[in-house]
Amino acid sequence: MSSVLMEQCMAAASATGAFTPDELDVLREVLTEWSLHPDGNYRLLTEERDGAAVAFLIYGPTPMTAFAYDLYWIAVDPAHQKKGLGAHLERRMCALLLKGAKRAVLRVETAGRDEYAGQRFFYLACGYTECGRIPNFYSEGDDLVFYCKEIGEGTEQGT
Repeated sequence: MSSVLMEQCMAAASATGAFTPDELDVLREVLTEWSLHPDGNYRLLTEERDGAAVAFLIYGPTPMTAFAYDLYWIAVDPAHQKKGLGAHLERRMCALLLKGAKRAVLRVETAGRDEYAGQRFFYLACGYTECGRIPNFYSEGDDLVFYCKEIGEGTEQGT
């Protein structure tokens, strides 16, 4: 992964204002790990406009599972939000997961604070179901919210 692409992903995430400095540090670590091992635990999808990444999604297989995956990060630069790029990336991920597989289970964890209402609505709009919460997980008043979605044969989202 070029350092330019990494910086474009970092800039898109930072511009959203949704991530803390500590979270951005973790994102940089994940992007670095992906760049060193592109066939490893992290998979990166990007959307580019005018030759620059303005949106990205990072997912990977969930350890100790047969067909489960975690959606770790998704971010769209604010100048490109509300244009369907995030949903497009999510659909691309689902299509890739079903290539050569009959089904997949997806898991997402996000924050429960009010500022994340848009993110939670996004997951619901993409067909995820809220599957659980841990109150005050990140900090006082900030729950950890779990979402899941099954795709493939025999599911509502199936192809």
